[in-house]
Amino acid sequence: MEIERYNYEGNTNLGFYATATNTQSIFPPEFNKKEIFETDYCETYIARTRLVGLFTAGNSNCILVPDTITDREQEKLEESDVNFHVIETRDTALGNLILANDSGAVISENLEDSKEEIEKALEVPVEVGSIAEVKTVGTAAIVNSHGAVIHRDASEEDAEHIKEVLQLEDIDIGTVNLGSPFVGSGAVSTDKAILVGEDTSGPEIGRIDRTMVDRD
Repeated sequence: MEIERYNYEGNTNLGFYATATNTQSIFPPEFNKKEIFETDYCETYIARTRLVGLFTAGNSNCILVPDTITDREQEKLEESDVNFHVIETRDTALGNLILANDSGAVISENLEDSKEEIEKALEVPVEVGSIAEVKTVGTAAIVNSHGAVIHRDASEEDAEHIKEVLQLEDIDIGTVNLGSPFVGSGAVSTDKAILVGEDTSGPEIGRIDRTMVDRD
């Protein structure tokens, strides 16, 4: 597995800009590190912005997008090999509100009314939850099939809930970008690669490596 530092147009909050899964991804224009994920992908704006990761979330089965996407953006997704589903909701920052892998998903209580729809689209069990009392669970953790690194103030109960729902082998607390607890905002992860913000320190990368890289 590769773990690399990167900034996108000078911004180290990579989780706001890209959504990557084990088979399919969505990136904004000129996101120069997309090849390390080795997935099918669509390069597009979402809701007329480059904040692709802020507005989208998903897994290998499907990537969820808000109904604020434009017709042209939807056309680009339809022309790609990305399987996507449009969610109608007032809470359009889906990347902030959903933490998912290929085994399960944890969503913010803000999306509770869409729980069954999300479950059907992602084809995994979905639970409502928070991390360290942060409702925007997508900002508070990075996850792949093996492990997760979550907000440094998360309780043991938070960690066990995430570990159980997402069926993980390992989980730990941590930070990125020299101390930010919002690891989901500062990194993008799959089973094959993890991108962290350029300011992320060696010890922070070491903890991600120990927790999320499958040694088998």
